[in-house]
Amino acid sequence: MKDIDIYSALYDIVDENMNNAGQKLRISKELVLSSAIIKPGKVDILKLSREKNNDTFVKKAYIFMLNRQVDGTALKAWRAQYKLPPEEFQRNVVATIKGSEEFFNNQVKMYNNIYSENTSFRGRLSGIGRPGGIPVSERLVKVYRKMPPFVKNFTKKILGSNR
Repeated sequence: MKDIDIYSALYDIVDENMNNAGQKLRISKELVLSSAIIKPGKVDILKLSREKNNDTFVKKAYIFMLNRQVDGTALKAWRAQYKLPPEEFQRNVVATIKGSEEFFNNQVKMYNNIYSENTSFRGRLSGIGRPGGIPVSERLVKVYRKMPPFVKNFTKKILGSNR
């Protein structure tokens, strides 16, 4: 029996138990099985782009890129864009998630990103520099993360960060 078959059988058991209890699972079997076969910390955007249903795409993108389910507020905001063609919608989702501090902090590696012209982080990191953060390069932050704590503290003092 393959791992995917085990996950499928487990989902069916849990789903049946939830139904017997008068409740419903909040995640589809397809999403569970998709997340079970991905490599942690890596996301292939080309493979992800094969999903043409905008609702399923945004849910998979959150699981693969942020390691969590999409929250209700974000899902509601994305639903306002569901009428867009799948390619345009997917480009918006990938760009928004990729530009987020949460994605950057999760250190998930994207490859085969068919929607990106520039794969560098363009966000702002809070806690470094002025309140609200300062623009930083991805490479600089990687170096910063590897510094010993006393060097990090000194760097924060130089940049004027109290966090």
